[in-house]
Amino acid sequence: MFSWNILATIRLHYKISETSADRMTTALIKYKKVNGLFYSLEYDRSGGNHIHLLLDTESSMSSSELASGIGKYEKSVTYFENVKSKKAVSNYCTKHLGKGIMYDLKIK
Repeated sequence: MFSWNILATIRLHYKISETSADRMTTALIKYKKVNGLFYSLEYDRSGGNHIHLLLDTESSMSSSELASGIGKYEKSVTYFENVKSKKAVSNYCTKHLGKGIMYDLKIK
């Protein structure tokens, strides 16, 4: 249903709160190139966490543009790749749904 074309991971040097994840993704959906996004906030075994992002963009986008869109430094985008299989990335980003993680779908 969605034209996911970018898969990214956001990892900060501190734990990302649910409020902060929502704030970053709300800022990103306002970015002119982004039509829609899905994100999940997953926890690491080490006690930290990270955000998985699926993006539907109008045109190509770089990791530095993504970092700028969420208001963070470029090193916070620890993974950034064009989607090869929409089904595979959808399964990967939703693997922990129903297990108490935060997730959301945002559309312009």
